[in-house]
Amino acid sequence: MNKRQAVPFGLLLIAVLLWIYFKPQKETVATQEHHPSYIAYDLENTRFDESGNLSLQIYAGKATSYSNNDITLFENLKVVLYVLNEQQNNPTIWQASSDKGVLTGNNKLLLSDNVWVKNLSLDQLVQTMNTEELTILLEEKELSSNLLVKWQGPQIRQQGVGMWASLVSEELIVKKQVKAIYLNENK
Repeated sequence: MNKRQAVPFGLLLIAVLLWIYFKPQKETVATQEHHPSYIAYDLENTRFDESGNLSLQIYAGKATSYSNNDITLFENLKVVLYVLNEQQNNPTIWQASSDKGVLTGNNKLLLSDNVWVKNLSLDQLVQTMNTEELTILLEEKELSSNLLVKWQGPQIRQQGVGMWASLVSEELIVKKQVKAIYLNENK
């Protein structure tokens, strides 16, 4: 090899070695630890009890499920609960709606942001209820909140901080700061 061939070969070798040394490292993209199992849009889900009676229906604009954590996140959620009245053998229908919801397991549903509960059957003392956060135990059909809750019924408006209610036994317990207005109107 003569000098004419050795100089370009040497420069090329130096350039390759510098390129390897200063080569930019590929940045690894940080992946999320928890990937959703599925994402569903316009979700509709229906559950039945052991007797085959309609128990509840869930409607959501979007649902994201993480099966490894047993959590499902909902957006624009509506839950319809059917409570069978054993004496009259007909269901009382309740609808709970919110902007966001988190289902833990298959039973505990936390609703948040603009939460409304309505009695669609119009057969209970409480007709509507609203708060900013509400927990529903779906199997037990129990509602609870630690925040300010307002509810209305025929000829009554009430509010209180913290409450627990059973749709099955038709009980409502308000923890503190209860205020009530009774209306003397014929409806």
